[in-house]
Amino acid sequence: MPTEYISLRNLRFLLHEVFQIEQLQKYDRYEGYDKEAIDLSLDAAKQLADQYLFPCYREMDKKKAYYDNGEVIVLPAVRTGIKALADAGWIAVPDDYDQGGQQMPLTLLNTGLSIFYAANANLAANAFLTQGAANLIRTFGAPELQAQYIPSMYSGAWQGTMALTEPQAGSSLSDIISTASPSAEGYYRVKGQKIFISGGDHNAVDNVVHLLLARIEGAPAGTKGISLFVVPKFRPENGSLVDNDVTTAGIYGKMGQKGYVAAHLMLGEKDDCRAYLVGEPHKGLSYMFRMMNEARIGTGLMAASTASAAYYASLQYARERTQGRHPSNKDLHQAPVLIIEHADVRRMLLFQKAVVEGSYALLLQCSYYADVAQRDSGAEAAKAHLLLEILTPIAKSYPAEQGIHAVSAGMQVLGGAGYTDDFPLEQYYRDIRVNAIYEGTTTIHGLDILGRKVMMENGRAAQLLVAEIEQVIKQAEDSPKLRSMAQSLSEGSAQLQEVTGHLLKLASSQPAEVFLADATLYLELFSYVVIGWQWLKQAVVAEQNLATAGTADEQLFYESKIQTCKYYLAYELPKIAGLRIRLLSDEHVSLETDPQLLM
Repeated sequence: MPTEYISLRNLRFLLHEVFQIEQLQKYDRYEGYDKEAIDLSLDAAKQLADQYLFPCYREMDKKKAYYDNGEVIVLPAVRTGIKALADAGWIAVPDDYDQGGQQMPLTLLNTGLSIFYAANANLAANAFLTQGAANLIRTFGAPELQAQYIPSMYSGAWQGTMALTEPQAGSSLSDIISTASPSAEGYYRVKGQKIFISGGDHNAVDNVVHLLLARIEGAPAGTKGISLFVVPKFRPENGSLVDNDVTTAGIYGKMGQKGYVAAHLMLGEKDDCRAYLVGEPHKGLSYMFRMMNEARIGTGLMAASTASAAYYASLQYARERTQGRHPSNKDLHQAPVLIIEHADVRRMLLFQKAVVEGSYALLLQCSYYADVAQRDSGAEAAKAHLLLEILTPIAKSYPAEQGIHAVSAGMQVLGGAGYTDDFPLEQYYRDIRVNAIYEGTTTIHGLDILGRKVMMENGRAAQLLVAEIEQVIKQAEDSPKLRSMAQSLSEGSAQLQEVTGHLLKLASSQPAEVFLADATLYLELFSYVVIGWQWLKQAVVAEQNLATAGTADEQLFYESKIQTCKYYLAYELPKIAGLRIRLLSDEHVSLETDPQLLM
């Protein structure tokens, strides 16, 4: 079993040196978060993860969740882990001090999540689903709803979920058909079913609180007629819990994340599933999108963290396993070398490191923008909001898609051993695959960034992002060591702008199907440039701090940053060349392919 799964030094580098998170202290809400408080929070998170999450990661896979006679059984360590996270305050941390929270900035919270997810995302995800659901109740729910549900959710006794998906609807939320009928008592009665509900039912908690989308009878068609409800598995009545007519039909057998439940729920089969409206009628989707946007960043964190754990497992193996000799060495009497001595193994490790640390940089960049957008006002808040909007599809999809390739590279480092369950790589590979599906498939995010985000406010979001990229390029150009890297990113940014201009011209002259046909490829091209920006930003800071590095380890750390940036811009960014050719072509092969030809 590997001994490490994440680098606290990298997280501190991003927080303190790259993003200078202490600047958030200018907002009254975050004034207590100085460097010492931030570092103590990270240390506490790592200790929790080491004690309660990491040790049971593989056991949750081998002793997977199962459905037995109406009950969903999970490993006992899941209850212990959820309770430990709750007792340490991590579920409540974003809330106000007087509500039991710690008013923690999202940037720091998401850094903590990255530690928990790298240790064991299959356990930690339960707690942070609960946090998101409680946040919706706290933000939009009536005071009595807040008092009834949030304390037990914050304590870890009750699970929270996000219940959107239905059999006939999938990601098309406008097709939701679950209904809510008003009663004379003020609650609603819900009928319908929900599928793939993460954390939807299990015996590690005493109750499950679903934040559920449904249509009130007579509501408008489409997304404008969807409302948000609290639907508990057991409803509180007179100090006790009463069955609320929410039945678990079963759980899904999954490729990975076998200890993390995905449930199929039946609602109102006895006509007594009571639901409690959150906020105003017909505004449920706008409320839910608040949680979904946070969840998209969370999905990116989960993917990056799984890839991080896989990287450190394969790095450890490469430093311990001997095999072969250097190609120039023909002396069979000499001992084999460690496989990390082979250039192609180092290439695979560099690729993993580039994906993991580039992803973390983008995810914390987005988190910082979210903090500024929520707490600032005027031009700064508007700028942060637009940058967050255009980057969120990338922050979700790049770690998910490239994380799959990174874990695959880690498995390749181990060779045949990586394919066995003697090592955790095969589990990481199975577990990470779903992140490209969670919270909207990659296709959906491609449609989002090309069909909506680059055109927001007449292209203002894209313009702001280009300005941010150009600022970092200019900083790097002042350094002889980084100048060629800056030139590479500048050329990549120019190609992105060229492709964007071409596609927007198509949008003004052709049906939407034409310019959106390869939106996923556009998202991929966009992502390579954005991660290049984050890597060059890290390299600029690393070079600035290299001269004053106090120890040999610190010097190595900064040199590693610069070298990995060099790798990324030399090996990964050039992949946009083929994407550019495809996206500028007048041929639309996928769109023009008759379905009958797929035989």
